[in-house]
Amino acid sequence: MRSDTYQLTLLYDFFGELLTGTQREYFEYYYADDLSLSEIAELTGVTRQSVRAVLARAEALLREYEAKTGVVARFREISQKVDELQARASELAALSTGRAGELAREVRDGLEELKG
Repeated sequence: MRSDTYQLTLLYDFFGELLTGTQREYFEYYYADDLSLSEIAELTGVTRQSVRAVLARAEALLREYEAKTGVVARFREISQKVDELQARASELAALSTGRAGELAREVRDGLEELKG
């Protein structure tokens, strides 16, 4: 279940609030706190199979939300483009003097702010 942890946690960052409270709780125990299914079951007073079923449903919903919206894919594309533009602005700033250099640095810094 953990083979695509990065992708699922990224989906959770975008769509986690759309899950039920129980789905969020189990997801965070499993992915953020690195608890096993058995540990989550013991902690929450349910069976291991129940934990597995809730996690499987949460994961399926996160993938479904992404399939319908494409938000995460678009975010990745934009992030990659910002990185590329930032590198170009840095090159331009290094090659330019005067006002052109200042503008290139402003563009580079503005892109850095976008990345947050």
